[in-house]
Amino acid sequence: MADIFDAISNPARRSILQVLLEGDASSSAIAAAVPLEAAEVTRQLAILRKAGLVVSTGEGAKKTHHLDPAPLQELDGWLVPFLDAAGSFHGSGEPSVFGAWSGADVGGTIGRAAADRSHQARTVIQDVSDIVSSKLPKTVTERFARMGSKDAPKGS
Repeated sequence: MADIFDAISNPARRSILQVLLEGDASSSAIAAAVPLEAAEVTRQLAILRKAGLVVSTGEGAKKTHHLDPAPLQELDGWLVPFLDAAGSFHGSGEPSVFGAWSGADVGGTIGRAAADRSHQARTVIQDVSDIVSSKLPKTVTERFARMGSKDAPKGS
């Protein structure tokens, strides 16, 4: 775990990880995206590989690097116990980015989003139904009403 903290403590390495978050990249592509010389990118990539955050494949100039999220998941698992149910660090009362990453309060958020989408869908269906009913000739709507009353249970 200490290697992960050491690796992500350096701003240059965090910049490289950010580049790799977008997808696999060669050392030269990383050097073009971050304010580092190619030799420094190579040195920082070696540290990230040692920490298990980067996996490199290929040889020499054809080497490709990609992010390995497993150590970050381990870090996430270590941080989660420090969060309360609202996703804040215990006792701080302030929202934490780690809480958002860990999915704190995700049930309420997803439930609210589902309820909103469901209401929107019902509203659209009702609006379309009203439009269709208003456009049908009266005889058709009367027939549907009579058919519906035939299907209704007796005594209702």
